[in-house]
Amino acid sequence: MKTLITGASGNFGSMTVERLLKRMRPTDLILMTRKPEKLAALAKLGCEVRFGDFDHPESLLPAARGAEQMLLISGHKVGHRIKQHGDAIAAAKQAGVRHIVYTSYFGSDAGNTALVCIDHHGTEKLLKASGLDYTILRDGMYADSIFNAAMPAAIATGKWHMCAGDGKVNLVDRVDCVDSAVAVLSSAGHANKTYNIVGPELWSFPQMAALTAELSGRPVQVIQLSEEKMYEFLDSVGIPRTAVKEFNVGGFEWCSDDMISYERETRNGRFAVLSDDVERLTGRKPKDFRTFCLERIEVLRDLAAKAATG
Repeated sequence: MKTLITGASGNFGSMTVERLLKRMRPTDLILMTRKPEKLAALAKLGCEVRFGDFDHPESLLPAARGAEQMLLISGHKVGHRIKQHGDAIAAAKQAGVRHIVYTSYFGSDAGNTALVCIDHHGTEKLLKASGLDYTILRDGMYADSIFNAAMPAAIATGKWHMCAGDGKVNLVDRVDCVDSAVAVLSSAGHANKTYNIVGPELWSFPQMAALTAELSGRPVQVIQLSEEKMYEFLDSVGIPRTAVKEFNVGGFEWCSDDMISYERETRNGRFAVLSDDVERLTGRKPKDFRTFCLERIEVLRDLAAKAATG
C-alpha cells in the first residue's frame, strides 16, 4: 500500500520511515518534506521524496497524489495548526487517500482550554468530518520535551517555576509513539479508532523537579506561582505571550499562553490519562519516565557539573 509520511525529515517522521522500511518496500513510501535534499539517501533507496509544506497549501495535493494512506504528523506551530492540518486533509481527500493516521494529543476533548488541545481537537473534528477513514493517535507529553528543556533549565538555575499545582500528566517516550504509529500503518483493523499513546504512570511537575534533583545531584526549588505571576516570569525570560508564527526559544516554539493554559488544564486533571494502547499495538509495555532519564543520566550530571562551576 502506498503510504505518505508528512514531515518525513523531522524527528518523528525520520524514525517512522526507518521502522517502516523494515516492513514495507521503499517504493511503497512517499516522503513529504520541506527539505527534499535531506532525504537524498532515502530517494536513492527507492522512496519517492516530494516537496510539501503546510504553510504552502498548493504544494500538498501534488505531494499526496498516488498515496492510499497518510501519516499526518502534526505541525509544531501552536495556534496555527488547524488550518495547516485542514489543508493537508483536504488535499489528501482530493488526491484519493483513503485512510489518514493522525498524531494528535492526549486530553484533546471539547472544553479543554490548553492551546495545544484546541489545535488537536479542531483537527480531529475536521478529520472525522472528511468522510475518510481515520485513526487518531493521542500521544502523551513527550518525555524528551521535559528532559531536553525543563530539566536543563532547572539544573542551571536551581529553580522550577510552575503554576500546575499538584496536577499530573502522562509522559511517554517518543519511540513508543513512533512504534505505535508504525503498527497502525502496517496492519489492518484500525479504521475510525482513537488510541491514547501514553506512558505507564502519571507525574506532577513537582515530582519531575524532585527527580531532576535526585538524578543530577543539584537542588531544585519548586516555585508555585499564580497564572498572573507565571506570565510575569515568562515575560522576564523573553517568551512571547501569544503564538507568534516564527519564534523559538532554544529551538522550542513556545508562548506563554500555550504553557500556562497547559498547566491550568493539568491542575484540572485533563492530562491524567492512563491507557494500555501502546502495549496493545506494539506488544510491549511503554517505557516509564524514570527509566528514560536513567538511560541519559550522564547528560544531567554533566549539566549539573557545568552549573556548579559556572
